Amino acid sequence: MNVAENHITAAHDGVRVVDGFLSKNDFIRVQNWALSVSCELTREERRWDMMIVRNFSECYSSRQWRSTDDDMPAEARLFVDAAKQSDMIDDDATIVVGVLRWQRNSGMGEHADAHTHTAMTYYLNDIWNDNWFGDLVFYESAEDYKNGYGRSVSPKANRLVINRDTVFHKVTYCSELAVERITVQAFVLKE
Repeated sequence: MNVAENHITAAHDGVRVVDGFLSKNDFIRVQNWALSVSCELTREERRWDMMIVRNFSECYSSRQWRSTDDDMPAEARLFVDAAKQSDMIDDDATIVVGVLRWQRNSGMGEHADAHTHTAMTYYLNDIWNDNWFGDLVFYESAEDYKNGYGRSVSPKANRLVINRDTVFHKVTYCSELAVERITVQAFVLKE
């Protein structure tokens, strides 16, 4: 479990993209856990804002675990420990972790994760066709956001995207042909 500096493939103000985030064996451990965990909560039950989603049943969620919880699964702990090795996450930060299963035709409108300090999205699909969309689009500045000029990150396996609470972003809607997109979603809580 190591996050090496040479794995950072893109870094912009408030956003880091890390390819090969976990070793192959650790990636498979986290992936298998995410595929086996129960994901029955809809975004409505999680109280997501209807302004940024079209349909609450587009995405199913597991329960969330805090890094301070005694019952956090070992695979979630492995993810948290690796994330804390990055220079964007403090060692003593409290992190909330869950699994999301994005359905066909799912996505999310523009927003910033202002309720948190930092958000992390970790992609788990072995195969993702670029024509299925589902890209994370973020804006590097307020002017870029205002003008609708963003940068796109594809949901590549073993890729971690870390973004600060001030970064406006969205997820493009997946194609009708897409398979279920699986992510570990984590948030660093504000003190």
